[in-house]
Amino acid sequence: MGAVRYSFQPGPAQLWPDVPALIQQALQEGLLSRYHRDPVWQALFQEAQEAVAAFLGLPKGWLVVFVSSATEAWQVLTDATAELTSLHIVQGAFGERWHSLQAAASPFAYAYKVDMAQPWEPQLEALSQKYGSVGLVAWVQVETSIGAALPPPHALRKYFPQALIAVDATSALGGLTLPWEAVDIAFASVQKCLGLPPGLGVLLLSPEVVERFRDFPRTRFNSLSYLIQQALQHQPPHTPNLLGIYLLAKSLPARPPLAEIEATLRQRATSLYASLIEKGYSAYVPEGYRADSVLSFFWPDAQKAEYLRAKAEAEGLYLGWGYGPEKERFFRIANFPALPEEAYKALQEVLLG
Repeated sequence: MGAVRYSFQPGPAQLWPDVPALIQQALQEGLLSRYHRDPVWQALFQEAQEAVAAFLGLPKGWLVVFVSSATEAWQVLTDATAELTSLHIVQGAFGERWHSLQAAASPFAYAYKVDMAQPWEPQLEALSQKYGSVGLVAWVQVETSIGAALPPPHALRKYFPQALIAVDATSALGGLTLPWEAVDIAFASVQKCLGLPPGLGVLLLSPEVVERFRDFPRTRFNSLSYLIQQALQHQPPHTPNLLGIYLLAKSLPARPPLAEIEATLRQRATSLYASLIEKGYSAYVPEGYRADSVLSFFWPDAQKAEYLRAKAEAEGLYLGWGYGPEKERFFRIANFPALPEEAYKALQEVLLG
């Protein structure tokens, strides 16, 4: 197997270029052998929280909590909100999994599968008439499994003004912005748009959520209340992914502004969709619901798929595989910030050649 020069797999994905040097720096400083609650690590924990908040533009009072993954965030939030009625807006496999977890804990967890052949706002208006009193609205900003997305969540706040609005921002956080006034909870794993090694997730909580759940009964070790109490003291609940926290603290301040990163990703997505469709590839997702950070296309046929995948890997280009029952029929392209322009030029030479 050849070395991967550029990975277009949407997680674990291409690492940000400064990661190798920062890993060496952490090792040289002996940080990974220090007690995770000593003053040095408490300061680094706070530094990472502040770096995340500054990079993402979080409003004052939002709390940054570290968990092991977005999957753990599902569990933590499910435990805390099981007594609420919830509406899960589903576009693909990850939205379905989040709902199934909630439904196992609550008899009042409803799901709506988006009809991507129809405009979104009329569907949302109909949902509000049926589920307008729910306590939680859960949605996925970018559905990694198929490369689908919903419009920004302002309309969710409009139609569900009393609900907690929680977003799984995996495959978006660090590459695409969120209007923070329109959501209450967001979370993501770091191995996608944030361009770091896997094994760490960030959970972002509005001041209202912090106040509401800080003293909530603790039913598990990693209950939301305990995570909040510890994060307010710049402490983890257990021995955490120290390297991941260090990389967030040291890597994010050196990156371009998020708005600049987002503009680059959106321009690149527009170009990729146009060039591949012109060449004869069919987009897997209808135009109004296509994501800018994960793009998906049908293979021309099985034989061509094998040829193109082998050709790409020979060039050190690791294409994103399909996902789910139709995984052999399509491929995915991660349009993540860690990948330079030259990576996409090389990919287009393979796919369009």
